[in-house]
Amino acid sequence: MRHDFAKIFDLTTAAYAIINDSYEIQLVNDAYCRAVGRDRDAIIGANVFDLFPETTVRQRQIRTAFDAALNGQSTAIEEIHYPIIDMSSPDDAPTDMWWTVNCTPLDDETPCFLCQIENVTATVQSRKTRDIFAAELQHRIGNVLNVVQILARKTAKSSRTLDDYLPAFDARITALGKTHAYLSGQNWNGMTLRNILEQHLSGNLIPRPDAIALNGPDWHLSVLHAQAFSLAIHELMINSVAHGALGADGGKINVSWDNPSDGSYHFSWLETGLKNLTEPVETGFGLQMLTTLLPGQLGGEASGMFRPDGFSYTLTVPQNAAVPVGQRRPSNANQG
Repeated sequence: MRHDFAKIFDLTTAAYAIINDSYEIQLVNDAYCRAVGRDRDAIIGANVFDLFPETTVRQRQIRTAFDAALNGQSTAIEEIHYPIIDMSSPDDAPTDMWWTVNCTPLDDETPCFLCQIENVTATVQSRKTRDIFAAELQHRIGNVLNVVQILARKTAKSSRTLDDYLPAFDARITALGKTHAYLSGQNWNGMTLRNILEQHLSGNLIPRPDAIALNGPDWHLSVLHAQAFSLAIHELMINSVAHGALGADGGKINVSWDNPSDGSYHFSWLETGLKNLTEPVETGFGLQMLTTLLPGQLGGEASGMFRPDGFSYTLTVPQNAAVPVGQRRPSNANQG
């Protein structure tokens, strides 16, 4: 049976080229033309390094593999970064691509070899994305463990007995866990302040639908800042239930936040409806977190005030702590 090997070569789905000892391309199949984005007429007879200009380092690596194949040794280059210029693009912009190149010697009258190329860009980029997520996950775990350590120490310091300690510590860990679970879902880049407020200020602790009013734009927080705000809102809410507006008939809370003209970020928690509220003699961990730890973590300033009719809390943080939803936050490996 007679076979038309030229036709079989051309119909092969793998991308093949035959290259001689001058690095000129002698023959290619359709798959090769599609892979490199060139017409057959532009490829045949062209020098590989003229057709695809390369850096000195990569060209040396490729020449070494080619020369070995020309001397009878099969060679392979795994996942080499080799950008291809998109000829259909008006600005001839190169596209980042990664290739695996296999070179097989051919028994021919003139020195040449069979060069098979495989576009492995999707595999490489998938691995890079996985590595980025793994590094981010490790960074987040470190942050969470650090916060848990602080919570354990500070809660123990402000608790008189183990029975006092366990429910307080458990509640704080639960608050942190809610935010972490949210951030670990489809909200990898953080969450908005309104998300945090709605997450914590809901359920059985709210006596009436009109007990809390939220007013402010959608501001997107980094992961670290979201965790810090989550703990702060939890402390404000627990304090309000135990001593403030959420534990009193007719008590109300107005939560507002805005972005002043100087680019900073202002947060306000105002409780009203109480009578004869007095400042506690001892400062607990919750108030320390609100007035010291949280502003320290965000690089801002905070103050808490016990008025006769309710507790008020304000926090001002710099411009870089939050950005409006819809604006793209610049990538920063050190950011929460």
